[in-house]
Amino acid sequence: MDVKKIGIACRMDSEKAITLAKRIFDFLVKKRNELVQLETRIAPKIMPHIGEDLIKMTSENTKFLISIGGDGTLLRVASSLSQRNPPPIFGVNIGSIGFLDESNERRVFKDIIQVLSGDYIVEKCSKIAPYLIKNNSEEIKLGNALNEILIISSKSSKILQMSVKINDVFLNRSYLDGVIVSTSTGSTAYNLSAGGAIVNPSLEIMQLTPLNPFARSGLKPIIVPIDSEIEVQLLRPRLNAKIIIDGQKTIKKIQPHSKIRIRKSNSYTKFIRLSKKLSENYYSRLRKKIIGTIRVPLYDSPED
Repeated sequence: MDVKKIGIACRMDSEKAITLAKRIFDFLVKKRNELVQLETRIAPKIMPHIGEDLIKMTSENTKFLISIGGDGTLLRVASSLSQRNPPPIFGVNIGSIGFLDESNERRVFKDIIQVLSGDYIVEKCSKIAPYLIKNNSEEIKLGNALNEILIISSKSSKILQMSVKINDVFLNRSYLDGVIVSTSTGSTAYNLSAGGAIVNPSLEIMQLTPLNPFARSGLKPIIVPIDSEIEVQLLRPRLNAKIIIDGQKTIKKIQPHSKIRIRKSNSYTKFIRLSKKLSENYYSRLRKKIIGTIRVPLYDSPED
């Protein structure tokens, strides 16, 4: 059996990320005697002859993949890896929030040593997929989403009219800018900014969140089991929509009267977590990176 390698991918428009990728490469090769394969985009800047396409990195040939950047980089990597048998991803944040990332520039080498020792757990996250329905009822799969699927108007000044069904049962017809259908993993992303709920990633769900619904539309955020099917139909004539998957892939000019169905994908993403329990890891990241803490005196009390 071939020895598994460690993959490295990084954000290419950041000198900080590229510099850190070089340092991590030298650390793994020179100090830890590990075999490393570089994403083809970064390989020319470090060692061109060991470049490899992300789609060829699987759990069969890759121990784990180090993603250097932020959540955007991690989403790009997750969508580019093999969708059938991906290696676990170890995220290193060099950006602002990096909620999905596990490490950062300050402690990355200490954390890599912990991963190499096998002292970690794996978080397995389900994905969802949108399908465009043709006139003959044929379904065209548009991709896989780890975070969310966004359906919005092609014109920012014009609102869509949408009909929403869940499990083939009519739910609502509304005027609105669009809808977000997110996973529990993506609940802390665009969904949260749009007024959706934070959902623990251990819960297998899809969340439908409307964007700027017109007055009296009645459509509110709703959470359904992940094995449900959500169908959105575009009703307004002469107004196209577009579908954006994880902020990475855009399908433009979705015609009026089109139907988009969203359901659980047969793909998933795995993340390396350094805590003893997934719940401990999640709530710690949530407190530090999303919710925050206000410092108030412990004995603060209202005036009598």
